[in-house]
Amino acid sequence: MTLQLRRGLPLLILTGLLLLSFSDMASATIVTGQPAPYGGFSWEKEGFRYIQVVGTPDEIGYQHGSLLADLVPISISAYAHATERSYGTDWGQVRIMGMTYWVNVPEDQRQEIDGIARGAAENGATNPMGDLVDRWDILALNSIWDIWWRMDLPGNPWWWLPFDTDLPLYEPRTPHHCSAFVATGDATADGGFVLGQSLWMPYFLSPAHAIFIDIIPNNGHRIFMEVTAGMIWSGTEYYTNSAGMVIAETTLGTGPYQWLGTPSFVRLRKAVQYADSIDSFKDIMLEDTNGAYCGDYLLADTKTNEVAILELGSYEWELKRTKNGFLPSCNYPWDPEVAKEMGAVQGWDHGCYPRWVRLEQLRDRDYGNITVYKGMEYLGDHYDTVEEKINPCSHTLCGHVENASGYPHGSLDGKVTNRSMAQRMEIWARFGHSCGEPFIVEDHAREHPEYAFDDLVDIIPRPYASFAPFSNMDVKVIDGKGEPVPGAAVNITSEIDGSTFELVTDGGGTASFEYIPRSDYTINATYDRMEGTLRWEQKEDSQIDVTLKGTSSKSGLSEGGATIFIIIIVIAFIGVGVYLYIRKKGSK
Repeated sequence: MTLQLRRGLPLLILTGLLLLSFSDMASATIVTGQPAPYGGFSWEKEGFRYIQVVGTPDEIGYQHGSLLADLVPISISAYAHATERSYGTDWGQVRIMGMTYWVNVPEDQRQEIDGIARGAAENGATNPMGDLVDRWDILALNSIWDIWWRMDLPGNPWWWLPFDTDLPLYEPRTPHHCSAFVATGDATADGGFVLGQSLWMPYFLSPAHAIFIDIIPNNGHRIFMEVTAGMIWSGTEYYTNSAGMVIAETTLGTGPYQWLGTPSFVRLRKAVQYADSIDSFKDIMLEDTNGAYCGDYLLADTKTNEVAILELGSYEWELKRTKNGFLPSCNYPWDPEVAKEMGAVQGWDHGCYPRWVRLEQLRDRDYGNITVYKGMEYLGDHYDTVEEKINPCSHTLCGHVENASGYPHGSLDGKVTNRSMAQRMEIWARFGHSCGEPFIVEDHAREHPEYAFDDLVDIIPRPYASFAPFSNMDVKVIDGKGEPVPGAAVNITSEIDGSTFELVTDGGGTASFEYIPRSDYTINATYDRMEGTLRWEQKEDSQIDVTLKGTSSKSGLSEGGATIFIIIIVIAFIGVGVYLYIRKKGSK
């Protein structure tokens, strides 16, 4: 034996023993998000911030404000920009107007608003005046649509900060704030409902709108919604709750304002948190209304498969419901009484009617075959029924108002779900234009310098991905004898969008996946030459056993590992023997 081999033998033995011991240890986990020191959980997915908040109203608010402190100023600034442009009202005035709603806000919502303000301020969020955000900033942000309705024509032109008809307004003035539809029964491919909606807003709101929040309150139903940072209601108008209700909205015009009524944001949050049926949602929304934020509220109930649209004006309203059919919505008042109340025309003279016609065309074309994928197609549609050609503009379901007038306004996302997904509160969503086309600030400024706002950012759409409330999944891997298998590799893949999560089982044979979104998953576990696969629909926290099949060479230390260990020991003894023999012979 050479000197180098004699010196290297102990190292060789030690290395072999170390490799053997590491072979059965768990590998590092894949972290999919970040728990916050103040509670809550956050991660990023395909352009969306994705957070969970839990506890009392104050705790929920504090976690919200802390996790979204970087986006809350964008929300406030965007709405300040829109309000000053449309009404000549600065944020200081908006704060004063918002204060008048405090008396209408119930105690639990007050605590959540205060929690948001405190969490955001402690993490450096400021308002447009440069001060740390406070209660009145968050209240004004939440009540902004109520404030707009109060100032707008034909509501109350005598308001103490009157509407100025000479100011440059959104182009065109006809409200373009979302495209949506809901279909069910014989209209869809599987008989279950399909609901889709896209948010239309000025592009300077991005990315403060691109958030999914999972709210677990102490009272009422769990809520999963797309939210604008700092709001206790959605502001982007998509919700689902643990009672099986799915809710979306497209905004209508303004009618008479009811001064002593309950603000729309208060009623909406209450309805989402406590309604468990189409009727209970309607009743809460109609209770003591102030007439603000008139809109079509698209509703779907996973329990009954019934869908509806509540067309809510100021005093007037209508409910259209069905278990077989297709209901379109695109800021167009279809009920004659609601239209009359807000002074809106019907038919082709209404700026949103071209989109209504297009939705009816798509309904007729695809009736009986509507799926979530068709819904994605509808939200990204560029057919202009006025020009009768592909022409992305304010007339198309995917809104591109910038192509019609230059004003940077249109679709900022796409959201589609169906009954089976909604039963686990899951949704498909896309960040950016529903069609997938980007908005590039430099290109827009070159073509429309009059709208080259300094708060615009590039909006690069991301692929559709699935989002749902977070849950915990414990996967226990066992062998054919029912014994736990430490060190098994566990891979979980969503059958919806292909998202994957990977862990290795611990000493008890369990891989604990925390904060995994609810979805339809395939679970695969492998160890040595054994493998187990299971299809699993994750609707709530769960514990799952996966049984491995196949022939294994490992048990305990593992059969193969024990064999290797014995071989190493034998080699070590032989090596030591050879070493001693050579040393003894050399000394003679």
